[in-house]
Amino acid sequence: MDGEMGEDVLAEILVRLPHKSLARFQCVSTTWQGLISADYLRRRLPLITSGVLFHDGPRDGEGGRRAYTYARAASATGEDGGGVAEADDMSFFPCHATSSIIDGCNGLLLYYASCPAAFHVVNPTTRRWAALPEPRRKTLLSVLSFDPCASPHYKVVCFTGWLPRGASIEVFDSETGAWGEHELDFGLDTDAMSATMHCFGGAVHVLAYSGHVVRIDLATMACTVTALPAPVSYRARAGHCRGRLRYASSDGSRLTLWELVDAGKSEWVAKHELGVGDLVSGGSCHPATATFVFMAFHPEREVVYLWTPSKLIAFNMEQRRVEEECVFGSGKEDAQLIQIWLFPFSRHLASCLA
Repeated sequence: MDGEMGEDVLAEILVRLPHKSLARFQCVSTTWQGLISADYLRRRLPLITSGVLFHDGPRDGEGGRRAYTYARAASATGEDGGGVAEADDMSFFPCHATSSIIDGCNGLLLYYASCPAAFHVVNPTTRRWAALPEPRRKTLLSVLSFDPCASPHYKVVCFTGWLPRGASIEVFDSETGAWGEHELDFGLDTDAMSATMHCFGGAVHVLAYSGHVVRIDLATMACTVTALPAPVSYRARAGHCRGRLRYASSDGSRLTLWELVDAGKSEWVAKHELGVGDLVSGGSCHPATATFVFMAFHPEREVVYLWTPSKLIAFNMEQRRVEEECVFGSGKEDAQLIQIWLFPFSRHLASCLA
């Protein structure tokens, strides 16, 4: 049948399917497997929101956070319609009720269970998980690094001690199944380092006060310091879009997005600005309660994700319009979005923890 339709028609059908169906349909035939795994189709496939952590009122009569997986396939081209939505909780993971989500990266989630103490890496796509051996020392901060297009292996970085201008860390490499100990020299006083981190391209990017970002290369453990175009605040975030480092600076009513042009010269360019008025005019906020919190960059398009009261909004910065609105929680007035993790579809994700 695929031969009669032609690859162009088949591709138009495939990009509208849920990502789990795509993973299964690679087994239909060699033609389908080749088409689904090709770069052409991968670029057409949508972004999937793989992890959402939010507070949704009491659970079983007790206060606390609930962690859910929310997978949503919007239109690959950013146009309205043509999308398929899926939503799953994390009940398949046996430590779900006693663990906390620490981090997420490109479709994997890092959990930490306190009793017994253990890290788990969970793949919501394949519904599999792996328990990591215990680090040698007590963990202060942790972050997950994973690039499914480059390798099915991931790394977990645990900060275990602070030095005057650096830190002691332990790194778990899933390829070797073991932890390795290292010492970092940040190039800045440790007191300046924040807990806001972002992983991309085999490196951890850490925001530092009052206005720097430190890049930690996980292959060499070398640290590079780059000055930021605006001071770091609790609302500031780092991310990547189209392979370039981005920096979001916001006061809650106005957002400025910067792109790094030259790391050696700390040269940045202001790409976009967004004010509350843009969201009010789009009908996403009521003027009396208009506010937003920046959540994430789209990795491939000029779209940002913002949290307004009870809603996650995808805003197209080029077209100056709201592309999508998602409401979380059963008691919508109580829902508070803590963090989201975004990743583009990749067939390589299915081989991790498979």
